[in-house]
Parts: sequence; structure tokens; C-alpha cells
Amino acid sequence: PGVADYHCHPNYSVDAEGTIEQFCEAALKRSLAEICFTTHFDIVPEQHSGVECIVVEGKKLPTSVENLEPYVDHVLRANEEYFPLGVAVKLGLEFGWYAGCEEMVERLQERYDFDYFLCGIHELDGIPICAREHVEPCFSRFGPDEAVAKYFREVLAAVKTGLFDSVAHMEYYRRYGSDYYGKDLSLAYKPYAEELFRALVETDTCVEINTSGMRHGNGHYYPGMAFVNDARRAGVDVKFLGSDSHHPSQVGLDFEAAAMLIPNLIRGCDD
Repeated sequence: PGVADYHCHPNYSVDAEGTIEQFCEAALKRSLAEICFTTHFDIVPEQHSGVECIVVEGKKLPTSVENLEPYVDHVLRANEEYFPLGVAVKLGLEFGWYAGCEEMVERLQERYDFDYFLCGIHELDGIPICAREHVEPCFSRFGPDEAVAKYFREVLAAVKTGLFDSVAHMEYYRRYGSDYYGKDLSLAYKPYAEELFRALVETDTCVEINTSGMRHGNGHYYPGMAFVNDARRAGVDVKFLGSDSHHPSQVGLDFEAAAMLIPNLIRGCDD
């Protein structure tokens, strides 16, 4: 098996540009063996950050199981077109975690035959941690230790459900948190590592290597290599590479370097 990108957002995601076909063409140009689409599925009760929608033919539709169908059909058609050309197209989803979401996740998984189901923790106390305009309102509410504790509390709750194949961009608080607090957060996970790693192993939940941190100018992946090395020593399966691309030009970005660091983690679901 060759290199696979298991975290790609086509323009069904409200914050992404580029059609599924354009992403597939980019995967071909980068000689990827597989590309897995993981469009955002965000639905947060009583919270409305403006991203809780699915984009279908340029129209924003409410996030729902039914409104996801055009995306699913599109990915399946793309696989029929591009598999003979040399790239397998996989059906995935990045589900935005919220407390009590288990029933919604189960409905999605019963309705659609996903190859890969990714969980993203994007918020602390209902405020996004992944958008620059929300950095101040989010991180000003608590210090770095409390922010990290809240983050891993949500990660642990998501992992313990056993509903997800992998956790997206672990340590995502580092995207803006280190600069905001003026503090190195590369080892902030340590107090939570033992319990989290045990839960990941027990539920057979993976951790992805998300290369977008390099694109963001942070100089590290999500999670960082300290986390990756500790997780692997604890028996956690860390095998998926994801660009977290939101534009075709970002597909497979920095995979050459990532592959050198973690050569056994670059294959897709079928290895």
C-alpha cells in the first residue's frame, strides 16, 4: 500500500474550497494511493457558531443525517471514477464532538457505510479553539492548565464511547494556545496521558498524525512527536496521516517529511 491522506475537506464543508473531483486530481498528482474525504459534521445543541451546516451545490443546509446524502453519493461516485485511474476514494466524516452526541453518531453510522469515522474536539465550553477570531473569547476564560484539562476531558469522553475510528488533530489547543498563553504546551498532555492511552487501547481508537500544524506555521504536527512517541509506547495505534486539507492544493502536504518520521503510519484502512 502507498501513502494515503485520511483527512480532507471538500466544499461540502462550510470552511473549505474545491470539489471532490479537484481533490482527487490533486491526490493523483501527488501519487497518493488513497484519499479519504472527511467533511465536517457539526451540530452543537444550543450553540450556533455559524458553521453548523452542510453545503450542497453552494447552498447551506442544516446539518442532518438526511442532508449528508449528496456528499455520500458524490464520494461513492468519485471512487468509481478514480479507482481505475490509480487512487482509491474513501468515505469518511469528521464529527464535531459534543456531550450526548452518541445517538446522532449511531444514526449516521447506521445510515451510511463509512470507511473512516473521525472525531474532532473543536470547542471548550462551547467556544471554538480552532478559529483566530475566537481565541480571545475562549482562552481568556481560563488559564492554560484549565484549558488543557477541559480539552482532554472532552477527548476522553469521546474515546470512551468507542464510536470513533480515530481522534482528529490531538492537542489542537496548541494551534493558538501556545502563542496566546506565551507558554510551551508541548508536554501539557502528560497528566492525562495514562488514562487517555488506556482508553484508546481498550476501545481500539486510533490517533491520526495531522500535518496541518506545519501549514499553520506552528512547526509541529497534531499531536506533537512527544505525544506520538509516548502513545506508541503505550500501545496506542497511530497509523493514519491526514493533511486536514481545506483546499486541493493542501492534499498530502508535508507527507514526505511525516513519512520519514513515521514510515509505518502512512497506510490506509486496509493495511
